[in-house]
Amino acid sequence: MAGDLPSGFGERPTAPPPAGNWPPPNLEHPVSRPRPWLAIVVAATAAVAVAALVVALTRSTDSHSSGATTTAPTHTPAEIAAAQQQLCDTYKLAARSVEVETNGTDKALARIALSNAAGMIDDAARDPAIEAKHRDTARALAAAYRTSNALGSVATDAEYRTALDDIVAKDAAMRQACSNGGG
Repeated sequence: MAGDLPSGFGERPTAPPPAGNWPPPNLEHPVSRPRPWLAIVVAATAAVAVAALVVALTRSTDSHSSGATTTAPTHTPAEIAAAQQQLCDTYKLAARSVEVETNGTDKALARIALSNAAGMIDDAARDPAIEAKHRDTARALAAAYRTSNALGSVATDAEYRTALDDIVAKDAAMRQACSNGGG
């Protein structure tokens, strides 16, 4: 008959089709169902976060208001003198190291000396018994050391000269602070 299908139609093929002719797989995604527990968890997390924020803001406001009524700790003249002496002793050691290593031929040692000196001076300046003007002077010198160190490879000659002049000025201020009753 003319309308008859060829034999074997509808049966599985005996050999797979060539590699490029496979139809894409029919991957159906299951229908997602609403998850009420997920909404509850998200809402609970948001509520906890808001509560924590309110507590944090309330406590920080309370601590600022009580901090305004307390006085800064006072230090005895002996404590102030000892802290200033320690700062100046640290400065002298750090400045000597910078002087020796920056006048040498090894750039790496010079940079190490600048970094170490900046850290040593900053550490010594953290003592709360040190007067603010001396602390600021020490921190300015430490910053000048760091700036010079950072500019070492990237600055123009004029920029580097400016950084060195800044070290000289900050060093003179620190030397002055230490000669006036600081060590």
